[in-house]
Amino acid sequence: MALASHQAEVAAESTAVIFNIMRFSTQDGPGIRTTVFFKGCPLSCWWCHNPESQRLQPELLYLEEHCRHCGDCVLACPQHAIEQVDGTVRTSALCRRCGQCTEVCQAEARQIAGRRMTVGELVAEIERDLIFFEESGGGVTLSGGEPLAQPRFVSALLGACRERGIGTVLDTCGYAPSGVFLTVALAADLVLFDLKLMDPVKHKQYTGVSNRRILGNLEELVTRGRPVTVRIPVMPGINDADDEIRQFARYLSELPARQVELLPYHHIGAGKYKRLGLPYRLPDAPRPSAADLARFRDALTRAGLNVRVRL
Repeated sequence: MALASHQAEVAAESTAVIFNIMRFSTQDGPGIRTTVFFKGCPLSCWWCHNPESQRLQPELLYLEEHCRHCGDCVLACPQHAIEQVDGTVRTSALCRRCGQCTEVCQAEARQIAGRRMTVGELVAEIERDLIFFEESGGGVTLSGGEPLAQPRFVSALLGACRERGIGTVLDTCGYAPSGVFLTVALAADLVLFDLKLMDPVKHKQYTGVSNRRILGNLEELVTRGRPVTVRIPVMPGINDADDEIRQFARYLSELPARQVELLPYHHIGAGKYKRLGLPYRLPDAPRPSAADLARFRDALTRAGLNVRVRL
């Protein structure tokens, strides 16, 4: 017991990199929720709307449309990584994401995505919303990025929330070693499990990894009887062909999990790629139409699944 207590104390003092805390969310589980977004993800999905979440380290975002070209950031940078040439501000690879340029930028054109927090600091932030949790049946949702990229911290956070009677939801892509995955997932009250593609070749093409480990973790989790909602991002031309929908329906109908959410693709995160200096790989992808979503939903419903389209 003494060893277990010591390990819990050590975990509680560890830190994780968080890039956003969103309050009053109603889309990430029951009731009113506080959603904590963790940095780091083993996938690199083409449609990711939080590209600032993929790397574990803090990252610099440059909002060119806000920039006043005053030159304060150039003078403030201790690494001399920022230069302004012909009205264009550039940041070189010398940048260490120290944040000094963001502190002097009055226009908030320069921002750091990601800050280190302890379990205690994060719990204190979450507890500010306790009254909303109690009145709505809500709680905290751990999202990302991928929370399982920082599993030790997430386990400690889930334990701290459980001790305080705060309901927890884990939003995960399911890509982690089986032991790590189950240790974390079984500690949450509900798991939102992202299932992106059934075809292993296409899955690797569009996310960078095979789906073998993901499917294995989903199957293991649902056999434990834990509440699970499978979430499918609906990507026109990528995973919404009739044959692909039938693959989803066939696979999910054979699992104990019956709750499915369809998440229509959107372009909300497109501007973030430019701010990070990254290419956006789906600039011309359309949003799924109401008819497309109904076709997807109806096929899954006929397979005996309870389907909700999240708009």
